[in-house]
Amino acid sequence: MTSLCERDCIGTGMWYNTRMKKRFSRIQIVRVLVQAMVLGIMTFAGFNTKHISDWLFPTVLLVGVFFCGWVCPLGAAQDWVAALGRWLRLPRLRVPAGLQRYMQLLRYVFYALLLMEISISLLKGPYHFSRLVHGELLTAASGVIVLFLLLGLFMDRPFCNYFCTGGARQGLFSVLRIFGIRRDTERCGGCGRCSARCPMNIDVAATDFVRHPNCIGCMTCLSTCPKKCISYGLFRSARKSESGR
Repeated sequence: MTSLCERDCIGTGMWYNTRMKKRFSRIQIVRVLVQAMVLGIMTFAGFNTKHISDWLFPTVLLVGVFFCGWVCPLGAAQDWVAALGRWLRLPRLRVPAGLQRYMQLLRYVFYALLLMEISISLLKGPYHFSRLVHGELLTAASGVIVLFLLLGLFMDRPFCNYFCTGGARQGLFSVLRIFGIRRDTERCGGCGRCSARCPMNIDVAATDFVRHPNCIGCMTCLSTCPKKCISYGLFRSARKSESGR
């Protein structure tokens, strides 16, 4: 039998975990609301995703690729269909880590081709998605977008992971970010849930501060961690906390 003190500790722990879970789940609710708001503005005010991306580009050095995780309507659509797939309990597909290491370079290859003025029109996803919303797109690109959305029922952000040249452009600069995802290595139990749920297939559990160019700052890892040892903050703060232990 547990003592009164132990029951109090267990009760306090359950209360704390419930409170933290609600706190971090609110982050995802806010993110969905921001995504929906941007999609609404884009639809009714006629904004183009390229313009929004260009306006937010200077923030990449500060907070990383905020646009892809919180603003991009095509990214949001992939998140929503992925949530639908999970609700329907469809099988989840995930590229093996060994193959992922090479496939994640694809979007940078496509971006390099664009820099060499080798146009790949079908891979301009966010731009074409905005045209599709406004009923202006009747080309094969619309079929490609629908294909990626259907694939999104079974895997997380397939277009963003391997084909988005806009995300590749911002990702290359985001490795210099000041704020980002931090992991408390001492508190971490090594369950690997953060890595397993990352929609961009980043091994969050293998680092103390995520500087991966594919990180979109969605904070799914933060919301998923059962021990709440993942946070968002300054890179220097993470280093100082380690040196002070």
